[in-house]
Amino acid sequence: MAIAIYIEYPRISAVQITGSKRHPRIKSVWVGTMADARNEDGTPVADRQAWLNVQVGEFVKQNKLGGKVYLVVGPEGMRYRDIHLAFTDKRQIGRVLPFQVEAVIPNVPVEDMALGYNVLRSEGESSHLLVHAADKEYVRSRITALEAAGLAVEGADSHLSGTMNLGLMHPELGADKPPALWLDFAGTIATVSEVHEGEEYAARVFLSPYLSGAHGGTAGAEDAKEAARKAQLEAEARAREFAGSTDSVKLPEAESVNIGEQEVAERIKHMSRDELLKFLNRVAVEARRTILMSNPIAEPTRLVVSGLGGAGEQLAQLLGNELAITDCIAIDLLHTINTGKDGKADVTLPDAGEMSYLAGVALKGVGPDYTQINFRYGDLAPGTLFDYAKTPLAFTATLVLLFSGILFLMSWTHKRQYERGIFDLRDREQGPEYFFKKAYAYAPTDKTKFDKDQEKNRSYSVIEDDPAQEITNAHKKLQEHQKFLMGETTDNYLRPHRADQILVEVFKAIQAAGPSYDFTLLNLNISGTSVTVDFFSSLTEDQKERDKMVKDKKLAPEFKDLAEVDRVLAAFRALATAHPNWFDGDPRQDPPGKPVDGPQGRQARQVKITLTLKKPTPPKTTAAPKGEKK
Repeated sequence: MAIAIYIEYPRISAVQITGSKRHPRIKSVWVGTMADARNEDGTPVADRQAWLNVQVGEFVKQNKLGGKVYLVVGPEGMRYRDIHLAFTDKRQIGRVLPFQVEAVIPNVPVEDMALGYNVLRSEGESSHLLVHAADKEYVRSRITALEAAGLAVEGADSHLSGTMNLGLMHPELGADKPPALWLDFAGTIATVSEVHEGEEYAARVFLSPYLSGAHGGTAGAEDAKEAARKAQLEAEARAREFAGSTDSVKLPEAESVNIGEQEVAERIKHMSRDELLKFLNRVAVEARRTILMSNPIAEPTRLVVSGLGGAGEQLAQLLGNELAITDCIAIDLLHTINTGKDGKADVTLPDAGEMSYLAGVALKGVGPDYTQINFRYGDLAPGTLFDYAKTPLAFTATLVLLFSGILFLMSWTHKRQYERGIFDLRDREQGPEYFFKKAYAYAPTDKTKFDKDQEKNRSYSVIEDDPAQEITNAHKKLQEHQKFLMGETTDNYLRPHRADQILVEVFKAIQAAGPSYDFTLLNLNISGTSVTVDFFSSLTEDQKERDKMVKDKKLAPEFKDLAEVDRVLAAFRALATAHPNWFDGDPRQDPPGKPVDGPQGRQARQVKITLTLKKPTPPKTTAAPKGEKK
């Protein structure tokens, strides 16, 4: 069994999962309220951590929680970013991930974030990652409160991981189903994902648009906040009604802004036509943006919608019309783990938006763990034996410090004697300089027989104030020259192709092809083995436009009769011919994509061209100079 807990004012929620990896079930659900963070006189509490410890402790004690516990990091503590890397090795990803995240989230120090990721797809030697960045202070304060309440926190994971864990168990998102566009609505957030063969190939999180639409107008940030405040009052009556329907659930007197499916359906039901159209348009825009940015392996042919309750079927059809997808279906994510043999729910769940990702994170405790993310590492890791032995270790360290002081005085005396011995060795008549020069007594003196590095190695460097370094340098020079005489190379690493130079030449080739009004560069990826260029090529460009480009000297005359896709391919052929040391063979063009309509009746289609890079060769072994024997 495992319990997932979500803590966000004014609510604490927990879900307990039991069963096996293949047959997990919801056993219990608990929901409780958090008191206002104010003193009796109305002033805000100064020690927020102590206040949080009390609230969580009361919740844990009241519901007698224990066992394997996971913390859910809600949307208020998470950031998500797409990152492309030129390798797939997990050790390399772990080393470079903090630097990559620092570039895409520059407003937050990387030291203040706990990072995790899941691989959306791998293409050759490159990988496409979805990075989950959690606020460390958010995670630390809640783990501290849970541990103060006597719970052992196994791990912490994001709400998006929970949604993926739960959603990919549903039959409608299984590996035997055609590619699907999955839209999930949970509380204040919505997620759009591309699912193919039971795997996620893209995922984006955005603010749910129904919060503003439910209360009229084209809501901005302030309107959304006002709508969220009203949502608490509207949900209070339903929470009280629900409190008496099951013994395993205890609801608060007021809900947070993480509203549930029933509230979502109610809000959408009371939307005006204009508000509903804006809702559909916003969701459709985010879905199209995800498809465009991810460049899917296969175009989604199905639309799967979850989290919209009773309004799901109707809105799935409307969203399908917006996205030109005819196969549309609405599902209940919790159906797979909360339905008995009679088809009824095992546990009556409260109308709370966080139920789905709470259950998904709790699944980690019984087996299913799609992203395998755990923010409990580094300074967030569980306490070790050292943490419990700090006091005796501190006493021992004090004694060690006293003995170390005595030993330091003794070693300092020995150090002074050692330094005097080094000076004496260096300054004697037959010292290091004498033997260094003797080593080259029979070597040729003609400087034309060796290069500058060898000439430097034959010179003895005097360091008056540091005789030990002077002797070390002489020894190092003799070793390097001995390796040279033995024919050993000191430069045997591969020299990869210069990506910056290739980038410049690729842009020159695109410029030489005379890009049209419709040309759009989508992606340029230079890896260790290939150069890939994705772009939109014009279908409506005519001969008149090409003649004008030739006249304006924007297009070479030899290209005036070629369509744009052929011009770009010809330009890349010329690039591959001009640089045979870089490229292996002619460029390869994939079949063009479907036509896409643009403004003013223009049309374009997506094209992908790949140039294969030659494998770098190691340098040859350095030979000894003439006149010297190996």
